[in-house]
Amino acid sequence: MLLRTDRNLQLLFAAILSWTFGVALYDALVPIYARQLGASPVQLGTLWTARHLALATGYLIGMLVADRVSPRTVMLASWLVGMPVPLLLAAAPNYAWLLPGLLLYELTFFGLPIVHAYISQRVPPSQLATTFGALGSISSVAFLIAPTLGGVIADRSGIPATLRLAAGFFALSTVLILVLRRGPEPPRVSAAPHVFSWREIRPLAPVLLIHAGIQFVMLITTPFATPFLREARGLSLSEIGFLSSMQAIGGIGLTTVAGRVGDRLGAPVALIGATLLYAAGISGIVFGPAVLLPLTSVFRARAPMNSLGQAMIGSRTPAVMFGRAFAIAGMLSALMSAVGVFAGGFAYRANPGLPLLISASLAVVIAAAVFWARPGLQA
Repeated sequence: MLLRTDRNLQLLFAAILSWTFGVALYDALVPIYARQLGASPVQLGTLWTARHLALATGYLIGMLVADRVSPRTVMLASWLVGMPVPLLLAAAPNYAWLLPGLLLYELTFFGLPIVHAYISQRVPPSQLATTFGALGSISSVAFLIAPTLGGVIADRSGIPATLRLAAGFFALSTVLILVLRRGPEPPRVSAAPHVFSWREIRPLAPVLLIHAGIQFVMLITTPFATPFLREARGLSLSEIGFLSSMQAIGGIGLTTVAGRVGDRLGAPVALIGATLLYAAGISGIVFGPAVLLPLTSVFRARAPMNSLGQAMIGSRTPAVMFGRAFAIAGMLSALMSAVGVFAGGFAYRANPGLPLLISASLAVVIAAAVFWARPGLQA
């Protein structure tokens, strides 16, 4: 695998591991933190709506700079912008003051399409599913340990203490991006402003919509899953952190399997299985007995679906359009999710399990759509 010999990919993956470890320390705790700071279910949904709109803006910025500016420059800028976010969150006196840090973090996603494009440019198409699977597994390794550690620290010293530790991992990650070597420049589009025409988008539309649908299904649960476990199922912060670690175990194992199946049988086939497993896992959080919560958390791993969606885009997109294609997929996901989490706040107020059950139902719909469209989704 190219990752074993490409120093820049090794540094990039190490930076992503450190950054993701920092995020994993506190990510599951932020909705609970917002509730502690006074947010109602609807206000919580509104916070996440604002986050997803900022995320869409971040991807829009990514689309404007993709394939024009040096990937290393864009990635470094996004890392530097996000570095102070945990400290901003830790300093919030009430839930409204979480908004600057949350919005700033989402804006940093202008660098993510460039990360995906950078990988796609350096890896042969036949290895994309495996490579993106490795990326998902590396991220899952961070979530294997960090959420439990973050939950223990939060139980003993408060969530702000966890956030301050996360800031250190963000700083380390940024240093790793700084030492990336400059290499040959990828193919660039014209410096003149350019947006996709329908003729360019049309061949990519099916995979872009599938990827956006997957992200929508997963992201609408983000602000509500941990409050549900805390408020409806009565779990401690440490127990919630442990379940996030179990979700990471699923990410590591299932993403590896999904990558291999995707490279051999096609990403759409692997995606159908991953999506149905996710639906089973998220349903188990609502209906499963407490003893099975670790297992259902394994099944609701998001990394397999993420990596397969990215591989499908990377395998069907011309090299000069990599960055913009990933940015458009991200924008679609964010805009759809902004609507979903806003409605989810009202659904949670009516029944705390309802947003999760909607997510599980939509996951089954996505799996059926991929099954029906799979001949046209193959590279």
